[in-house]
Amino acid sequence: IDLDELAVFVSVSRRQLERLFQKYLHCSPSRYYLKLRLIRARQLLKQTPMSIIEVASVCGFVSTPHFSKCYREYYGIPPRDERVGSNTTQQVAMIPLPQALGLSPLSDPSSALGQARNESTFASVRI
Repeated sequence: IDLDELAVFVSVSRRQLERLFQKYLHCSPSRYYLKLRLIRARQLLKQTPMSIIEVASVCGFVSTPHFSKCYREYYGIPPRDERVGSNTTQQVAMIPLPQALGLSPLSDPSSALGQARNESTFASVRI
């Protein structure tokens, strides 16, 4: 997602868009997009058998170490521990995955990347 294209789409300047994000969401557009990707990653870790490498890739992270670092900074625990912790009684409310929304279910985790590329939240913000 290109920030300049997004600004044109909503009919404001790039700088105004950055100000609006800061005013209403208390973060930059890139930080907000990172948050969305990490929320999606947490869903996938808790609700699918996908490996951490697959989750990182599907959520638009180029490297698994970078994904793990961002995840640990945001949630306070590494993704590996999130997966282990999902077997306990402590559950976090999650937004339904596409299958729960009546969309085509994944026949296997390897097809998740292809499906994710068609989602509007795929990849990184260029700033």
